[in-house]
Amino acid sequence: MIELSSCRELLVTALSGFRPKLQHLILGFGSSHGHAISDDALKDADNAAWLVYLTPEIRAVWSTRIHWIRTVDRLAEQAWLNGRRQEFEQFRHSWQHLKMTGDLPIEAPYRQELGQMFHLWQAEIDTAPCDRDPCHSFALSAWERYLEAVTTYHRDDLVIATMTDYDRLIDRLGGSLFQVFPDLNVELAAGARAFGALDQCYNHLRDLDEDTQHRLCYFPQRVLQRFGLSAEDFYQRTVFERSGYIDLMHYWLSDYLPPRKAIAQQFAQRLDLSPAWRLLCDWSLDRYQRIETCLRHCNYNYVDFTQQYWADVRQQLHPHSRSSVHHISAWTRLTRNSA
Repeated sequence: MIELSSCRELLVTALSGFRPKLQHLILGFGSSHGHAISDDALKDADNAAWLVYLTPEIRAVWSTRIHWIRTVDRLAEQAWLNGRRQEFEQFRHSWQHLKMTGDLPIEAPYRQELGQMFHLWQAEIDTAPCDRDPCHSFALSAWERYLEAVTTYHRDDLVIATMTDYDRLIDRLGGSLFQVFPDLNVELAAGARAFGALDQCYNHLRDLDEDTQHRLCYFPQRVLQRFGLSAEDFYQRTVFERSGYIDLMHYWLSDYLPPRKAIAQQFAQRLDLSPAWRLLCDWSLDRYQRIETCLRHCNYNYVDFTQQYWADVRQQLHPHSRSSVHHISAWTRLTRNSA
């Protein structure tokens, strides 16, 4: 496990290599209070370092929504790992109260964040075109679906029985999350949802070591049984001794993911995406490839992968590395020239 303090020192140095005043944008998403599943500063940079290339106005809009998502994630993790369910339940109940009454008591926790959410989506509803349901905002629906999903899937007794169950999980978590992001319309919403579901898949692969330390296994039981494996094999780290493990990983990377990745790639090529979405898609697809490449290099040993992958991310963020801005600079030039 990488220490949080070293993550922050690394990121301050790395981000200062190109935009010193934006250090807090990435570090703020990864702030870790209490014992969450991980110290997330480096992980958040892996997911969201592309934000530093947005204009200040656009970046502020995206940063606000990502902050909402991170707030919910952190509260849900603390509720699950530390038994601090009261804070998460207060957040949920406050949101429902605000939606019903349009107001919250001054002393209500997270009053500022909740008020921002409510007023933003109320404005979306008020300005919706006449041919749309005035009571509908797909971003609002996605947010509520995400809250429900976080409640459902952060639990000790979570079991994913079938592929159908897994597809539902990644859709309700990752798919809903991506639809909360700005710069979407009805025509783009379905593609964003599919992209978000894929993103959840790759996060599960990246975090396999971390999750199984907490006795979380997202591979469906029936898939594990098909390859002669069990979740306990992952928890005990005996899965590497099982002949079916490599076959499972080959299936996952070569059969399950490719058709879903193809849909995401098709979405990323749409000409009506905003520059921010084009950056997000390009950064994410590159990240997925890095995860696959590192897994294969480590012969699918997710313990070794954890050490190697985060070392690679550190190298990419290093201000003196030629790869520190890699492909995203080209995308930035392209999107700015076409804006």
